[in-house]
Amino acid sequence: MPATAAQQLIVFSGTAGVSPSGTSIAALQQFVGASVVGAFLVDTAAAGQQLTGPVGGQGESALLSGAVLGGQIDLFGTNGPVSLLRTGDDFGNIFTINNGGVGGNPNNRLDQMGYTTGARLVSGSLLKPYEIAGNLPPDLFIGSLFFGRTLQGPLANPPAMITDVTTRDFAGVLTGPLGTPLFLKIVFRQGNPLINGTLAGLPLQAVGVGNLQLNIISIGGAVPEPSSWAMLIIGHGKLAWRALHRRRGMAAA
Repeated sequence: MPATAAQQLIVFSGTAGVSPSGTSIAALQQFVGASVVGAFLVDTAAAGQQLTGPVGGQGESALLSGAVLGGQIDLFGTNGPVSLLRTGDDFGNIFTINNGGVGGNPNNRLDQMGYTTGARLVSGSLLKPYEIAGNLPPDLFIGSLFFGRTLQGPLANPPAMITDVTTRDFAGVLTGPLGTPLFLKIVFRQGNPLINGTLAGLPLQAVGVGNLQLNIISIGGAVPEPSSWAMLIIGHGKLAWRALHRRRGMAAA
């Protein structure tokens, strides 16, 4: 799908897993094996772009600021559904890396394009990129979120997943022939960062979403009202969830 295809609704479904953590969060254990559906409303053509220099000492990177216009993720845990609802505190950034260094090794390349966001402290306030609706403790919040695709390999072994760091074709990268499977990683933190003025000391644990199934829908040129894209996300999300359960039921039979 070309990068100029106006707004795109990126709809996905998958299965959650909870990563090991030295600061395990009990409320997240309900998401082991949980069904996940969601969507992001993206307009990379209208986003501002900034070149951000080498990553790992080599290559190029760029930031598409304001590319993500809306989003919702629903996790169907054993204690009931939980919705993550994008707020106005999210910059909506998509970050692109072409041929950056890997782990300090200049002989390995890293290509990556992904939507990235996180909580931050500003003037004594906690700004959260997503609000949580559902049966989770009130002091739990999204510390960071990353959704995208990556390719890692020897420097001298092209082709690269991303040949031009200024690409705006997020959909093309997500659906292209190269790279690892799609990933979604949501890092939760628990507690009040205002007590010590930092996020770093709070307990954290990641929920990763694998086996991601993707559908990309072009929805025209005008930015929908929040209520409109929310209904699209919820509607397509429920359809994806039902389809996922139908596939599981057929496999069990």
